[in-house]
Amino acid sequence: MEQLYLNLSEEEFTKDRKIMLWGLASFFFLGSIYVFIAAPVFDHNNIPPILAIAPFGICLGIVCFGVLDMIKRKDLFFLVDYGKIEFRFGILKPKRRSFKWEKILSLEMPLNQRKIKLNLMDGSSFVINLAMLKRKKAIAIKQYIYTLATEKKINIIIVKMLS
Repeated sequence: MEQLYLNLSEEEFTKDRKIMLWGLASFFFLGSIYVFIAAPVFDHNNIPPILAIAPFGICLGIVCFGVLDMIKRKDLFFLVDYGKIEFRFGILKPKRRSFKWEKILSLEMPLNQRKIKLNLMDGSSFVINLAMLKRKKAIAIKQYIYTLATEKKINIIIVKMLS
């Protein structure tokens, strides 16, 4: 069986989504500015300036999401081959992890979640959370790991949910 390699660095927002995101952020920013200066400049005394906090907070949330998208994430991948499971993915601090098949005692795979729990020979365990990946990629990874685990005669425990 050949290896499964997924490059996760290439996934980005499209240009249209970026324009919509920054347009929405600027809309909320201008709205908060208007609400803040409505009473002193336009003499709308029934609009208190404290109401500008809500649109400005929404604007900051959208800007944080846009900046997080603009940060280029390099070297994010998921590799499953005959010798090991190796991956590096995450949002804030991705770490490179590698698990050899010989050191895996059993796998716990939930039916409805995108997670895999690796129970290792030394008594420790590690949960691979695939929830941040696209559904098709997560299902492909789970199926490939399941196929290789059955081929290597590793105990697979099907559970309803992982915590």
